[in-house]
Amino acid sequence: MKLKSFYERPRFVGFLLLITGLVLASCTLPPPLPTLAVTAVIEVAVAENDTPTPFTSTSTLPATEPSNELAESATPEPSATQGNSTSTVPAETDTPIPTATPTSLPQLNPILTIAAPLNLLEGIPTPSTAVPTAVPQFEMPQATTNILLLGSDTAIGTNDTRTDTMIIVSINQDGPTASMISLPRDLYVYVPGKIMNRLNTALSLGGVELLKQTILYNFGIPIHYYARVDFQGFEAAVDAIGGVEIAMSCRLQDWRLISPELDPEDEHNWEQFALEPGIHQMDGSTALWFARSRLSTNDFDRGRRQQQLLRALLNQGADVGLLTQFPSLWEAYKNNVETDMDIGRMLQLASLAPAIRDNGIQHLYLVRGIAPWITPSGAQVQLPVWEGENNLEETFGRLFRVPALNRANRRPITVEIVNASGSPDMAALAADNLAWYGFIPIIAEDALTTQPRTQMEYYHPNFKDSFDWMISWIFDMYRSEIQLTEDDAFEYEYRVILGEDYDPCLNQLYQPQEFIN
Repeated sequence: MKLKSFYERPRFVGFLLLITGLVLASCTLPPPLPTLAVTAVIEVAVAENDTPTPFTSTSTLPATEPSNELAESATPEPSATQGNSTSTVPAETDTPIPTATPTSLPQLNPILTIAAPLNLLEGIPTPSTAVPTAVPQFEMPQATTNILLLGSDTAIGTNDTRTDTMIIVSINQDGPTASMISLPRDLYVYVPGKIMNRLNTALSLGGVELLKQTILYNFGIPIHYYARVDFQGFEAAVDAIGGVEIAMSCRLQDWRLISPELDPEDEHNWEQFALEPGIHQMDGSTALWFARSRLSTNDFDRGRRQQQLLRALLNQGADVGLLTQFPSLWEAYKNNVETDMDIGRMLQLASLAPAIRDNGIQHLYLVRGIAPWITPSGAQVQLPVWEGENNLEETFGRLFRVPALNRANRRPITVEIVNASGSPDMAALAADNLAWYGFIPIIAEDALTTQPRTQMEYYHPNFKDSFDWMISWIFDMYRSEIQLTEDDAFEYEYRVILGEDYDPCLNQLYQPQEFIN
């Protein structure tokens, strides 16, 4: 039976690779976010062993690139001698100027400060919602770099700095491994400066620096760098690489502008648009709709779809030869991207891409550790929960631990998928779900005659280190339904035969307890 590997396509943190290429193409860094108000910096009392040397920065300044210009030194002409006094002075020999190799600036660990507009510090009463205490900083491997990815529905450089997308990407360079987690915009948190509000309001109140401090205060996660892309730039980048292929496991329906040139303020210019489960080739407009839709789902599912787009964007970029398309990508991005990473740091992180791709990426999103709540003003928000079972500490802690199915220090778990569902896309959807959680799926090219029920076999004498609890959840089966078959000659760990009952749409609001443990 001929087989093809679904997992062989390169995959890494998409925005890192894209922005690295853009900076290489441009050799300049975009300007920082505009400062919206005069800010004051107030140190917060923390334990002495957690307090590095304070800093008093009020805005994020772009890093300075290494200069390629070398000082010219004049070469003295030869002095006249008795033998050459009447000879023509020989011309100078051109000496090639060596190319400077960019090196990364030192990575500084942020410290906890309060930076807020001055008008918030006086004259405003303490809010009726109790202000939480600062969350202790998580213990992280020494070689950890945390990058905050922001997506905005307004153009870069405008005064309106709302953000619809907040994803933290954590890279452990010693693995190397990578994890990413999506932050819902409706998390109700303390924005340093005596104000309780939604997480995404920190950006409009004090720029990226205040948002970094808000994340550090409420979640204990230091942000070393950020990258911000507006949606117009994202849409153009997707079109520049010919679109992205997305495996849609669940039906999605929402309003969509009939045509981009129509006035979005006119309600007659909108229509209901839906995509059914299957493999879809999306242009920039459709990909943006896919990333932002919330009508038939929620903010948590949207975070997962945004991470899925990052992965697909990289896969498509690798398939079409992204390196050769940097000029066109830069034309699409140069007015729509800003970052405080220097080029040396980007090159350093980009060099880890092959190893991280081989080891796999851990995708996280908040399905536990939050509680719905209505504020005194009537707003519906989500409160972080730090006590009891399944709290945020367990979820965020996984960001800095080696993923359970990381392949850096363990054998990969391979799964052969045989399609007997009667639907040609089901095998690819099952493979995408498996790859998302760290398995290596292999799709059998020859499908079987349609059968009603999905079957699964595990080819080992026992279930030790089999992750049967995870794969049974992915296929909505009981663990007891997995057939144990001792066959050393079989090439893969698992064999799954998809039946007509297979539903690729996972309930992302429920996950097995072992995910937490």
